[in-house]
Amino acid sequence: MSKEKIKTKLIRYQMKFEESGKSLNIKLGLSLEILIAFNDDNKISIIDRLSGWNPLSGFFKMSLKNAMIFNTISIVVFWILFMFIFNSLKLYIGFEVFTMSLVCIWGYVLYWSTYYQIKAESFKRTLMNWLDE
Repeated sequence: MSKEKIKTKLIRYQMKFEESGKSLNIKLGLSLEILIAFNDDNKISIIDRLSGWNPLSGFFKMSLKNAMIFNTISIVVFWILFMFIFNSLKLYIGFEVFTMSLVCIWGYVLYWSTYYQIKAESFKRTLMNWLDE
């Protein structure tokens, strides 16, 4: 019953979604998707994921949490790698300049992470309100 209620609301608000079996895949734009799985015991699983090309995970499909972890680890690894390369080649572009560029990259990642997180959580809250009606 709750699946039909959600489908009617999605149609009413002209949102793009796909139905497959006992799940709904809702496309929120900019490669953000919410997957709603309806279990037999009246439980609902809500999963957010990034698919296709997006600013956080590139071409990889992954959840929003995994994209944030992936970007944090990759920024630290690249910072260590580049500092090692620049130091071994005696290319001193300036520690401050290089660190500032990484801070800008981290700001970019933080901006998109916040954007996707707010969008996903606000839709999940809207979805819960639909189910409570």
